[in-house]
Amino acid sequence: MSFQVKKILVPTDFSEHAQRALESAVSLARPFGASLHLLHVVQMPVLPTMPEAAPVVPVTFWQELREHALRNLEKQKAKLASSGLRIETEVIEDVPGFAIAAAAERAKADLIVMGSRGLTGLKHVVLGSVAERTVRSAPCPVLTVKQGGELRVRKILVAMDFSPAAHRALELAQLLAKSAGPAHVILVHAYYVPVELEQYMIARGKAIPDILSPEATKDLEAIITKLQAAGLSCEYVAAAGAPESVIADVAKDKKVDLVALGTHGRRGLSHLFMGSVAESVVRHCEQPVLTVRAAAAK
Repeated sequence: MSFQVKKILVPTDFSEHAQRALESAVSLARPFGASLHLLHVVQMPVLPTMPEAAPVVPVTFWQELREHALRNLEKQKAKLASSGLRIETEVIEDVPGFAIAAAAERAKADLIVMGSRGLTGLKHVVLGSVAERTVRSAPCPVLTVKQGGELRVRKILVAMDFSPAAHRALELAQLLAKSAGPAHVILVHAYYVPVELEQYMIARGKAIPDILSPEATKDLEAIITKLQAAGLSCEYVAAAGAPESVIADVAKDKKVDLVALGTHGRRGLSHLFMGSVAESVVRHCEQPVLTVRAAAAK
């Protein structure tokens, strides 16, 4: 496998939500022997179109924010280092989101672990739409978490549309299943069936499963065979419906610990429509969500 997890970047705004993400990162770092790179972004204001309308902020204000962040990071570093973890810290002044992706590039991080506010609405720097922007732009896989705490990896759902991104997501899921598990892997393939076509088929007495691609089933079974040969416990689920809905339903029904999916996939009737689907899953899914790009950007 080409994936390795040697350095984990953890953005933090020192909120309770960010602390939960850090706990998940720590639980992943231990089985891989990975180091943690703690990052705080001092959020710079977006300048208005009329520069003269911008509020005057003393330089000392930004210096105080930076020094406060550094002190907090050093406290976290000391606590984590006492338990044997290798820790790096960094404070930057920038606009969050893409700044996190850039920091991951500089640090040569193998994984980003960060919090996501989901639907509850917490007013913190490294949350919510920032997580979605990071998913779109990150050079490495991104794990977004809501609940936090120790990350148990006993069941992993992998969304499979047979695209390069989906196969890379499966590759990383295999690594986690063996190193942070052992875990049971569940492949999920969603067939998006337009309402018009569904009504047309039902009117002619044909059930939706009858129009599901037999080639997809054959491909899923082939992947399952390879996973079993590699010593993994696994199964697959193929269902008609919007990909994000199918993923959420299976994740809930199977009580999975982690959802893994590619950030780009094929468009079409018989395949998952990833991209915006990935962001939707990150936004709405209660389980930790691991998103993986089609190709390494390093």
